Amino acid sequence: MTSGTERVVERVVGWSTVAVIVAVTVLWLVMVQVTSCSDAAPGQGTSTCETEPVLGVAGSWIAGAAGAAVVALAVWQVVRAARSAEPVDG
Repeated sequence: MTSGTERVVERVVGWSTVAVIVAVTVLWLVMVQVTSCSDAAPGQGTSTCETEPVLGVAGSWIAGAAGAAVVALAVWQVVRAARSAEPVDG
């Protein structure tokens, strides 16, 4: 049987792990770029290359917003768990 303090520690560690995993995953998805190039026929113009995020611009915004919401929720849960372990003066 776990005590109240052990349960608080488990909650804090669990939510902290969620926050770190989500933050790293979202940062990776937003920061990794894909490059595509089109070669022109000889003498018919110039070749062009475009670089964009893996998920596209809109997908990166959606992933960033969703990730920020999950990290905010995790931080809120960590604070709640930590505050529940504090002794109440009364």
